[in-house]
Amino acid sequence: MLTRVVTSRIGALVIALLLAAAAAALVVVYQQNHDSSLQNPHGKVSVLVATQTIDQFTPGNQVVDGHMFRLDKVAPDSAADGAISNPDDLKGLVARNDVYPGEQLTTNQFQRSQTTSIAVKLQPNQRAIAFPVDASSGLIGQVQAGDHVDVVATFDVLPLGPNGLPLTGGQAIPLTRTVVSDALVLTAPAASSGPTSSNDSAHGAAITLAIGTNQVNDVLFAQSKGTVWFVMRPPGKSADIGGGVVDVGAVLRGSNHASGNVLRVTGAGR
Repeated sequence: MLTRVVTSRIGALVIALLLAAAAAALVVVYQQNHDSSLQNPHGKVSVLVATQTIDQFTPGNQVVDGHMFRLDKVAPDSAADGAISNPDDLKGLVARNDVYPGEQLTTNQFQRSQTTSIAVKLQPNQRAIAFPVDASSGLIGQVQAGDHVDVVATFDVLPLGPNGLPLTGGQAIPLTRTVVSDALVLTAPAASSGPTSSNDSAHGAAITLAIGTNQVNDVLFAQSKGTVWFVMRPPGKSADIGGGVVDVGAVLRGSNHASGNVLRVTGAGR
C-alpha cells in the first residue's frame, strides 16, 4: 500500500515537471519567433514617406502623380497612427496642412476634398484654359472630360516686306498649325437635344483643357487671333500630328509642310 502511494506521488511529480518543461519550451519558442519577426523584413509594415514638401491643400492625386513620396518598411511600433501604405488611398483627398520631407503620410494629414474645382486636376506645370466652341469645332457630344485632344489653329497671315511690315496690297495667306498635342480635357459641353448653329459658342458652350505652362501664350494667341479646332486622340499612346505649318500649296502637294517661300514671305520661317 505504501509503495503504491509513493509511486503515484513520484508519477505525478514527473508529469508536473514534464508539463512545466513543455510550457517553458513554448515560452522560449514564442519569444524567439517574436524577436525574429521584429528583425525580419516580412514582419515590417509599409508606410509612405514624403520626399519633398507637400503644401497645404495639395491634391492627393497630384501627390501620387508627382511621386512626392517613397515606400518604406518599418517595424509596426514605428509606424505613425493612421499611416498610409497604399498610394490609391490618397486619391480624392487634399493635404490638411504642410507635410515635410521625411514625415510619414497619415490619414490625419489629409482630408476628403469637397471641391469640384478643376484646379485639383492640374499638375504644377499646367494651366486650365477654356475655349468657346460650336458643335463641329468642339466635338460637342463626342468629346468628354478625361479625353485627350490636339489643338489646331488656322491664321490669315499677310505677306511681309524686307522691313518686316505687311506688303501694300498683299493678300492674306491662310496657314494652319498644330499648337498643342495631347491636351487633357477637363470639362466638355454636353450634347444639345435641340438644333445646333454656328452661334452655339455665343451661348456659353466651352471646352476646358489642361495646357502646359510653356504653351499658354501660344494657345491664348491662337484663340484670340485664329480659328481653333480640336482633334480627338485615341486612348493610350498615339502618334502626334506634328507641328509643321501647312498652307493650301502643301495640301495640294500632299505635303505636311508649307514651302520655304511661303514661310519666308509670311515670316513663319524666321
